[in-house]
Amino acid sequence: MTSIAQPSIAAQWRQSLVHASPAYWAIQFVVAVSSVLFLWSTLAPTMTLLEGATDPMVALTIRSTIDAMLFFAATHVGIRPLLRIAYVRQTPDWRAWLGLAGWLIVLAAITVGLGALIELLELAKVSGISAIRFQAGDNTFGMALQGRLLYLIAIFNLFAAYAIWAAIYLGYKALQGRRRLQTQLREARLRQLTHQLSPHFLFNTFNSIRGLIFEDQQRAAQLVTQLSELFRVHLQHELRTEQTLEEEWHLAQCYLDIEAARLEARLRVHVQLDPVCLPRKIPALSLLCLLENAIKHGIAPNREPGWLRISARPLMAGWMLEVSNSIGDASALPSNGTGLANLRERLQLGFAERAQLHVESSADRFMVRLSLPD
Repeated sequence: MTSIAQPSIAAQWRQSLVHASPAYWAIQFVVAVSSVLFLWSTLAPTMTLLEGATDPMVALTIRSTIDAMLFFAATHVGIRPLLRIAYVRQTPDWRAWLGLAGWLIVLAAITVGLGALIELLELAKVSGISAIRFQAGDNTFGMALQGRLLYLIAIFNLFAAYAIWAAIYLGYKALQGRRRLQTQLREARLRQLTHQLSPHFLFNTFNSIRGLIFEDQQRAAQLVTQLSELFRVHLQHELRTEQTLEEEWHLAQCYLDIEAARLEARLRVHVQLDPVCLPRKIPALSLLCLLENAIKHGIAPNREPGWLRISARPLMAGWMLEVSNSIGDASALPSNGTGLANLRERLQLGFAERAQLHVESSADRFMVRLSLPD
């Protein structure tokens, strides 16, 4: 028995630096530009620079750009990989959170140190901000930042900014994971409901063929061939939770051929499917479910001929699939509404409020209409 080796921490770290969603890059870019514009618009008119500094506007723009680049590098290289490896989809204890806080403080100190080094080496030919002065009428007030106090405040501010960034990132990943779990649960429920229809439909189809074995063996053999075709198409599609109307109609034709052999002249089928609707998606086996209910409870119980109408047409918003049938004598087989309830739940899971199932019933007609999105 062989086991798949897990990538090393270094490999995972490198991978996280390269693989990121476009939304992540866009948000990082917006944060960097916003921080530069915010500092430039709020501090430039009121700041005092060290002696020998360049023009205040240019100086602050360059300095804030350098700080924004350092912040991006710290979050992308120093924080995000750690969160993805040890905290996303994990259950860290209090020691892990304490370790994360310690790492953020170290990272903030490193970032402040790099900023001080850039200033010391005069790589950007710009001095740092040493004092901030605010003007309110004739009154002027402000503060001077020097020595250890300057660095402590800078480290604390960066630590707070990194902690907020990490909290937002973890919160977003938790929300993303929850949505992914909800999607998986919804798809699992859809598959379960679809699989419930499959054996039920096939069982009724076998009963239809069984009724012809002693009446017309040649015709029964032909129906078995038709059923094998139904199986082939059914298995090829691997019982997806959704299929196009064209795929559903292919299956429905096989089923209607089998029922037509059993009911003969008692079944008259009228079909009006707009070609525009054929590529549209519907829950798998939903058309079969509606046809089976119509034949089983509306047409088969009666000796007089009955009709079945299938239509699909586009609407102003979305499209509509309608199945209606004649009603005569009541069916001896009680209907518990399982098929329609199943279909209604699958519509809710697959399309939410964008899809509706409407039922109309009168003395001589039963109709089910599906209103579906494009």
